[in-house]
Amino acid sequence: MAKLTRGIDLIQLFESSEDLGTIQEVNVYMLALCSYPDQFADKPHLSFQQHLQNVIQAEHGRLTGILPS
Repeated sequence: MAKLTRGIDLIQLFESSEDLGTIQEVNVYMLALCSYPDQFADKPHLSFQQHLQNVIQAEHGRLTGILPS
C-alpha cells in the first residue's frame, strides 16, 4: 500500500476561502480514508467510523495546539 503523504491539501485547488471549513473536513476525511487500511491491519476490530472519529479528534488537537504535528 502506498504511504500517505501529509499534504492532501485541497485548499490549493480553490481561490476562494469561503468553503475553508468544508475543505478542511474533506481533508480530514481523506486522511482517515487513506490511513484506514494500515490501521485495520493492526486493529481489525476497528471500524472506519471509529477510525474517522480518532482522526477527527487528533486533527482537532493538532490544530488547537494540544498535539504535535
